[in-house]
Amino acid sequence: MTLQQLKYAVVTAEKGTVSEAAASLYIAQPSLTASLRELEEELGLTIFRRTNRGAVLTPEGEEFLGYARQVLA
Repeated sequence: MTLQQLKYAVVTAEKGTVSEAAASLYIAQPSLTASLRELEEELGLTIFRRTNRGAVLTPEGEEFLGYARQVLA
């Protein structure tokens, strides 16, 4: 887990979609998706539920995001 992955997760949660988050982070959407999946696999939990309307935080993801924000602050 890297600080960059934590930032990616926080921005994705704030933007609500992976494509909007990627645009605001100035990276390609597939790169962001891959980074988020690696983070989820490393942690062994699902942070986002991906739908056709965007990325929705799971209950575990909400808890994780609280910790991620603390680390980034």
